[in-house]
Amino acid sequence: MISVRDVKSKIRTVRDIEQICRAMKTVASIRLRRAEEQLARTRPYRRRIVDLAMRVAGASRAHPFLQKGEGERTGMVVVTSDRGLCGGYNASAIRRAVAEMGPEEAAVAAVGRRGQVQMARRGYEIIERVEPLGGEPEVGRMWELADRLGARYTAGELARIVVIYTHFVGGARSEVRAETVVPVAPREGVLEDAIFEPTPAELLQGLMVRYLRAEVLGAVLEASASEHTARVMAMTSATDNAEEMIRDLTREYNKARQAGITKELAEIVGAAEATV
Repeated sequence: MISVRDVKSKIRTVRDIEQICRAMKTVASIRLRRAEEQLARTRPYRRRIVDLAMRVAGASRAHPFLQKGEGERTGMVVVTSDRGLCGGYNASAIRRAVAEMGPEEAAVAAVGRRGQVQMARRGYEIIERVEPLGGEPEVGRMWELADRLGARYTAGELARIVVIYTHFVGGARSEVRAETVVPVAPREGVLEDAIFEPTPAELLQGLMVRYLRAEVLGAVLEASASEHTARVMAMTSATDNAEEMIRDLTREYNKARQAGITKELAEIVGAAEATV
């Protein structure tokens, strides 16, 4: 039977792990609330700017983002986290990216350290990277990434731009999505009778930049909320498992302690009988 000292050592170790998991759950919960608040502010803007870009594109095609890309490979933006301990969050995004297209078809823009490492390991060329991503993604860094990707597409390096991220549905639900953001699919005949000032071609110059920024930033913010949700769930499960293990070890400790007491009593009784 395991000794009382060994059981106490295991209980102490598991209790330390439980405290760490509980603290990580608390931090992830705070970040999740902030991410949800940020999504509530940015989602309406993203929807409006995407809708407006598609509407104006129906009146004019005078922008590279509305033309078929001249490149041979797709620019694939893969959004993951910097760290693990978030369940299957990273694995699901990477699995979807690999299923979408192989290394010979895609060049990867990795957002998050995990995606950068895993996609490079699978033979994909990393043309852009944003890591460490941090607990709360910086808007400026996401805009800069969108601008660099847009410049690569305009220069004829990419055939299209696809964003692979984990969409935050709400509560504990999320889903991995792969969305083609460039070239833009225009909505024909929506603004035929509209009067533009400036002209649609001039309007598209600034609008398309904002469109791509909104799509990249929106995807990263959705993924960030999904990451924090996954980490809360993972740490909740880990904390519950640790508590259950402590209960089991406590029972083992009590059994070992009782066995030790029984043994000592038996030795005392035996020694007393021997002296009679």
